[in-house]
Amino acid sequence: MHLIFAAATLFISATTAHAFDKIIAYADSYTDNGNDFRGSKFPPTPYYEGRFSNGRTWLEEVAIQLKDVPIVNNGHGGATTNNNQVKSVFNGWTVPSLLDQIDTIPVNGTEKDLYIIYIGYNDLNGILNPNQYTVVRNYTYKNVADNVVNGIEKIKEKYNGKEFLLMPVPPFDRFPVIKDSDKPRAKKLINRYNQLMIEKVKAIGDINVNIMDDHAWFETALDHPELFGLRTDNGPCIPGIGNTNECSDSDAHFYWDSYHPSAKVHRNLGYWATEQLKSLYPDEFNAY
Repeated sequence: MHLIFAAATLFISATTAHAFDKIIAYADSYTDNGNDFRGSKFPPTPYYEGRFSNGRTWLEEVAIQLKDVPIVNNGHGGATTNNNQVKSVFNGWTVPSLLDQIDTIPVNGTEKDLYIIYIGYNDLNGILNPNQYTVVRNYTYKNVADNVVNGIEKIKEKYNGKEFLLMPVPPFDRFPVIKDSDKPRAKKLINRYNQLMIEKVKAIGDINVNIMDDHAWFETALDHPELFGLRTDNGPCIPGIGNTNECSDSDAHFYWDSYHPSAKVHRNLGYWATEQLKSLYPDEFNAY
């Protein structure tokens, strides 16, 4: 796994050839570009324009690189896979789950689109920290994997979706949100879920599935934050989530808050993701 830091080498011409009509992402706060804020006015300043970070999120960085590829971003901070099991509520506003995003948000999807699924963090954190969510009924990581399968089946039926890109849950066991005593359990839970989810989705018939392993990318980035000019030993710039007291050295923090990476991390994740898309789909995202 290698990290990409030099933005100048990654920009793609506006004449990029591609076979996908558009990219459609179903996701949570790591991808949210202000969707939650439009519904709930959360998170507040100094969060950047409703993002759960201090700058653009990774998919927005991808959009800058892949200039001529339309991207539909359904990411919602706090999104779970199924609100009938566990959900997030901000300022009285219920965050749409994966299944809700698919059922209620019009995207004009077709079989010529690439569907990105990047979700599961909140479901798993709800198992570890149920007090941080509204738990409707007991569930396990196996239910979460089944919900992702259900969502993809819905996309198949609704839009005749064929091309799916899965992003595993990142190693949030290494983030401040998880107590030190819970980190081994969290790591095991995340790894079990990611493996099962990928196995179950790959077993779905009549679709093409690729994996963009952000989990491995984050592990490397967390091992070597200095390559970003960042540190992890200084904790989050904003402890908790939604607080308004920002640290004085936000550009030095890997963690923006206890749950989320900072803008520098998102930027480099976006550069890496762009290269991954070009590698996984060379005919669709051809820079030359």
